Amino acid sequence: MNILKIIVVAEDEMFNGSKSKYLLAVGGIFIFLSLVIIHYSNSIISLFPFQNNINVPYYLISYLIVLILGPLVTLIASYDFICNEIQTGSIRYIISKIDRTSFILGKFLALSSVFTVAVFIIAIISSLYSLFLFNNAFELGKIILFVVISSLYLSCFISGFLFISTLSPESKTALIMSGVFLGILIFAFFKGNGNFLKYLTPYFYGISNIELFGGLTHKFEFFELLKTIFLMIVYNSVFLSLASIAIKRRDL
Repeated sequence: MNILKIIVVAEDEMFNGSKSKYLLAVGGIFIFLSLVIIHYSNSIISLFPFQNNINVPYYLISYLIVLILGPLVTLIASYDFICNEIQTGSIRYIISKIDRTSFILGKFLALSSVFTVAVFIIAIISSLYSLFLFNNAFELGKIILFVVISSLYLSCFISGFLFISTLSPESKTALIMSGVFLGILIFAFFKGNGNFLKYLTPYFYGISNIELFGGLTHKFEFFELLKTIFLMIVYNSVFLSLASIAIKRRDL
């Protein structure tokens, strides 16, 4: 593994690769959909007679968008990020210059960077709505927390989809397997309340942090925040390690 090579792969994927425009377009669509939902959430609330007393929790709305819409958007962006290279044979040219682990981590870094920028822009949009509509203070700390937690949450799905893409022989198979994987995670989340299954799905880690953006920060323990951040890092590390092992065993 070479950090410089990882960065080179990531930069190439974001700006020069065959899927760079597609990746940036998906990130842009995610931001646009979030903007539309945030905007109309205020319009919907304004229909109620008590709307003058309502301070719309834009950070909570934005975080719910990330929790619900984010996994689907990351699936669309990453399901064939590896298998497409294998299917076209272009991976042979790439891995002749870098090791396979750096290739996987570079792909992961590219996807994670795009969605980190996306959630940062979404956080800024939320802040601006709160600032101009309710004269709320510009909360830099909350923006940083939003970006860190949301990007780690989405990266858990990205690492899982990359692992599936590494195993898949073609894009169509990768899409089906990624959809099944997402369905399993949703099932595990709803069935895992009170048992170990909850730790197998990123949804649990995402929901665990929702109090930070729902106006209930006085009830939130800082230790729990560190715990969920650590568990999400572990979750990413496990799937990236599996993807690295899988691509090393594949005959390319």
